[in-house]
Amino acid sequence: MRKVWFFIGMLASSLLFADEFLDVDDAFSVNVQRVGDSLTVEFDIAPDYYLYRDRYSIRAQGAADVTSTQFGDNVLIKYDPNFDEDMAVFYDVMSVRHAVSGAQEELVQLTYQGCADAGLCYPPQKRLFDLNGNPVAIEPTTLSLDLSSELSGAETLDLNEASNESGVGLTLISATLFALIGGLILNLMPCVFPVLSLKVMQMTQFGDSPAHTRLHGLAYTVGVVVSFLVVASVLLLIRYFGDWVGWGFQLQSPYFVAALVLLFFVMSLTMFGFVEFGQSMMGIGQGLTEKSGMAGSFFTGVLATVVATPCTAPFMGSAIGFALLQPAYVSLLIFAAMGLGLSLPVLLISLIPKLAGWMPKPGAWMTTFRQLMAFPLFATALWLLWVLIELQGTNALLQVGLGLILLTMALWPALSSSSAGSTGGRWFKRTVRVALVVTAGFMVFDQRQSESLWQEYSPELVQASLSEGRSVFVDVTAAWCITCKANERVALSGERFESLVEREDVVLIKADWTNPSPSVDQLIAGFNRDGVPLYAFYEKGSPVPEILPQILTANLIEEVFTGS
Repeated sequence: MRKVWFFIGMLASSLLFADEFLDVDDAFSVNVQRVGDSLTVEFDIAPDYYLYRDRYSIRAQGAADVTSTQFGDNVLIKYDPNFDEDMAVFYDVMSVRHAVSGAQEELVQLTYQGCADAGLCYPPQKRLFDLNGNPVAIEPTTLSLDLSSELSGAETLDLNEASNESGVGLTLISATLFALIGGLILNLMPCVFPVLSLKVMQMTQFGDSPAHTRLHGLAYTVGVVVSFLVVASVLLLIRYFGDWVGWGFQLQSPYFVAALVLLFFVMSLTMFGFVEFGQSMMGIGQGLTEKSGMAGSFFTGVLATVVATPCTAPFMGSAIGFALLQPAYVSLLIFAAMGLGLSLPVLLISLIPKLAGWMPKPGAWMTTFRQLMAFPLFATALWLLWVLIELQGTNALLQVGLGLILLTMALWPALSSSSAGSTGGRWFKRTVRVALVVTAGFMVFDQRQSESLWQEYSPELVQASLSEGRSVFVDVTAAWCITCKANERVALSGERFESLVEREDVVLIKADWTNPSPSVDQLIAGFNRDGVPLYAFYEKGSPVPEILPQILTANLIEEVFTGS
């Protein structure tokens, strides 16, 4: 988080004080020369500026081939706040030599990044050269339409080139229009459809007052557009500082996905009537529901954007590609148009009285409809859980599933403190509810990943490890063994366990019995056991293992590994 704020500050300072710094090509002048099979890239670096060694790369194109990289010896190691670590940098000059092969007309692309001591850090630069050392201008990305399948012998049609003749290019106006249409179509995409239930429920609450209806529609629209701008700003900021990310990048974070799983699960319970938080925000946070109904409309728009952003509708791809090549203010304009397209149906219904008149009037039917709309939200939570499993592995299913069960218990109306008669009873229920919520939150959001210390079981590996004079711990487990998974979480993972393994030099071997395995069958039978869990520890120099209990604790593992 400290890095993010540092980057934001750097971006702001670069915009405010841009005139005080050199242009990037003046700060880092690059010259490329080829002699035989050697290609030399030399940067002339202005005083008080520097280049990062590890942010330099070269990529061959076509038939060219680059096989080695050798930097000059004037490298310095300095702490760099941009990356919060020691970095290898070059001042004055950076010379890089490559072994290269290919015709002179073949191309190579250089990527490099540098900063000024005064505080400005430039975004990564890309320059194209042929193998004779001549710079080649990088053409802007164009949108091409291949008509060869439709027109015999026809060439590929470049829309940017055609625009010069007929005005049909992807200009700012056309890109904005594409973004608006793409956002509108996004309402019909399968990945967004479950959220339509929230929109429908929101529209049924607009009421008979035209002014009230307009305010709800505008609040929803503002929520969508502002959310699109926030996501687009973060995307542009990350790309500005050198990391490539694409639209929907937030779903690459297991913590973000876990938060969405939790959110949609609670919303599903709320709409189904399991727990009542109020109606203005469909149960998303009691603090919000107690505010004006406009807050409910606004955050419904936010939620619609959060789920919609990983999806791409027709026309959106071209608009996003165009936007990411433009200055920031143009990019944000295009993304705002996309958000306006997503919110357009609700906005039109709120602004045009005749359309609003088609909406059914509030009544008793809304209870049944609200419960029906809980099922698409459950489906969305299930889809997000599948995404989380793809990111973190199958262990996330059990961990997050148990967390959701505990959260459901915490929301159980029977634990409502208002239903307790005595003061002691109310405090007891509150304590239980808080404990369940904290535990559930920990299980859902504990998405840490560590490098596996375990090796796959084989009799030869056990014998080889013992012959090296090392201790061996064998864990016979299965994915469907609940006790095994509990032991893994409590005693066989975490920093304490990993440091103990490293300190005592223990070889960890896992025998997986999830599927039938003759070798694991033989291992279990050799210990006169019938199933799992089974834990065997071979102390250094001893071929006779110690069989551990089926219920493990961290203290027990430490005693066994240390021999105390």
